[in-house]
Parts: sequence; structure tokens; C-alpha cells
Amino acid sequence: MRTISLAFAVLSLFLVSFVNASDRVELAISGYDVVSYFTEKKPVQGESRFQTEWNGRVWHFSSQHNLALFKEEPERYEPRFDGHCANGLSDGHLVTANPKIYRIIDGQLYLFFSWWGKAQWAVDQQEQIELAEYWWSEFNEGATTH
Repeated sequence: MRTISLAFAVLSLFLVSFVNASDRVELAISGYDVVSYFTEKKPVQGESRFQTEWNGRVWHFSSQHNLALFKEEPERYEPRFDGHCANGLSDGHLVTANPKIYRIIDGQLYLFFSWWGKAQWAVDQQEQIELAEYWWSEFNEGATTH
């Protein structure tokens, strides 16, 4: 009887941790404040005391003011390609970006994995954007059909 109770306790702990893990929401762009790219012209690490959940992620901000700006217009500040490297996408690769490496092009925030990738977007930006948009739609279509 004692073995059954122990097994039940272990199973219960496993199920609780499994349910809690699936309830966790991903932190957007490593906790950087997406508004700061526009207001301070640089990436600033956000704080958990200024946070909101939007579009399936938790977003951190460096101030209450930036949090309020984001809540008013989240699409304005959200990085293109869900925080993936814009250059990687233009080459057909899905790579997580480094939030410290970025460009703002026509009011849109683009993140990059490396300085080299960012440099690739110094020329032919429209062509790069079109390629990245194409591959982004391909990756998203594949995610919804498989």
C-alpha cells in the first residue's frame, strides 16, 4: 500500500509540473522593452514589474510610460517576424534574433542574429524585406498545416 501511495504522489507531482509548464507564457525578445527602440533609439532591458501579456507572450518594459504606449498600439512596436532574425529569414532560415542588434525601417522594428546580418540589410532593403516576408509566410503556413 505504501508503494502505491508513493507512486501516486510521484505521478501527481509529474502531472502538476506538466500542467504548469504548459501554462507558462514565453517572454518576448528576452525581456527587452520594444518601445525603447523607438523612444530611446536603443534596446533597454525591461523589468517584470512593468509587463503585459499580448499575442501569447509576456512583454517587459523599462517604465510604466512605455508599458502604456505598448498597450495603446502593440502592433506599432512589435518586432517583425516574431523576433526572428530578419536576415536569416531573407536567406530562408528561421533563427532567433539578438535583441541588441536591430534596424528600424519605415517604422518597423527588425531584429538580427548578428552584426553581419544587420550589415547585409544596409543595401537592397526592400528586396531583403520581400524575401524575409516570403519565407516568413512559408514558415507560418508550414506550422499551421503540419
